[in-house]
Amino acid sequence: MTGQRPDHGAAARELGAALRGLQQRSGRTLRSLESEVRISDSSLSRYFRGETVPSWPAVRDLCRALKADPVPFRALWEATGSTPPDEREAVPVTSGTAGDAAADAGPSPATAPEGRPWLRAPLPGGRVLVTGRAGAATVTAAVGVLVVVAVLLFLLWPRGAPDAAPAAQGAQGAADGTGGSSHAGVLVHNVEEACQSPRTTRCALSLAYNPYRPYNTTNSAGRVWHHDLLHATCTIANGVTVTDENHEHTSIWIRVTHDEKQLWLPGIRVHPDQLTQLTTVLPACAS
Repeated sequence: MTGQRPDHGAAARELGAALRGLQQRSGRTLRSLESEVRISDSSLSRYFRGETVPSWPAVRDLCRALKADPVPFRALWEATGSTPPDEREAVPVTSGTAGDAAADAGPSPATAPEGRPWLRAPLPGGRVLVTGRAGAATVTAAVGVLVVVAVLLFLLWPRGAPDAAPAAQGAQGAADGTGGSSHAGVLVHNVEEACQSPRTTRCALSLAYNPYRPYNTTNSAGRVWHHDLLHATCTIANGVTVTDENHEHTSIWIRVTHDEKQLWLPGIRVHPDQLTQLTTVLPACAS
């Protein structure tokens, strides 16, 4: 004798009535539930009327939002003939099987909880592996943030601290006092604010062939601009005095490498704080 086929429609209505009873006793509105469980109020209304069977995660989340134990509702939900829930939430992540590849891909929108197209798989130590499209977006966003931070650090570090960092970086052998045995990075500094960005001919600053000759066009050995980074090896303190556009002056000169040539940068073309450090970490040039 064949048994009667289960009445899934009646089971759906029974489940809906049970969920509706929870909602009514709680005093919660459909709109307030919508914002908490991420299920539209129209879908909730169909669930409560028994017209649509919610997924198990949706039933579970509703019970939790309505302060009820979801365990008793599991039998009601299974009686509707629904497919068992995606057990990948509790399966440890391993490798080497086709099933793993499917798990990594995450649930499809048709099987995922409404409005929540992601899967959280618990890992050892209480960590959570987020998979699916939202998980991929989260990872991509995190990587993007790291890249942006790295680029900003790269761009801002020399500009944010032009005074000390280049002079200190790479300085070696200053204590032995031998000319040319040390080296340091030096940033060109133009006191004219209007010339600190454009790399125009008017904003160019000159290097010199000889620090003991007048600093003019006949002694011009090459052009540099504000914030150019040069390689310095030593300094002298008794060169020709050079005055800048702010009428500050110094007779300190720095030997630098530019276009594979050993040339000279007037100390007045370096930020004063960095110039002080350069004269400390670099040796005096051999006469």
